[in-house]
Amino acid sequence: MPLFEEEFTVNGTTETLWDFLLDPTRLAPCLPGCESIEVEDATTYRVRLTIKVGFLSTTQNLRITITEAERPRHLVSVGRGEDRKLASQVEVRSTLDLEPVSPTATRVRYRSEVRVLGRLGAVGDAVMRVKASQLASEFAANVRAAVGRPA
Repeated sequence: MPLFEEEFTVNGTTETLWDFLLDPTRLAPCLPGCESIEVEDATTYRVRLTIKVGFLSTTQNLRITITEAERPRHLVSVGRGEDRKLASQVEVRSTLDLEPVSPTATRVRYRSEVRVLGRLGAVGDAVMRVKASQLASEFAANVRAAVGRPA
């Protein structure tokens, strides 16, 4: 499984950032390609993402479940989705850790293990890594900008 790890710092306390990350209406605009997030229950979400990877465009309907939550520092989620049109499936396990770096700033570290099957998986690891890095940078910039906005 390809492994993606990223780290960035956000102005805000760990509590503020935790609340932001668990608020689907505030988080959705920060997720590159996110078309919708629906809440099934307190730990399960349905997310629809459309992303161009290499020469393919994929729309993934993901079901994401939070499997561990230690407020306000640690979160683990698993997600599974598919794009029937491309006959592709995605499985992802993500770990998110928040660490205060000052009274007003928080370091965000996340790690995602991604498994891609089907036509999308044929794109290749190098292309996937470049795209993942691009999406991570976009997400970090979006979160930094959004955390400062009122709810």
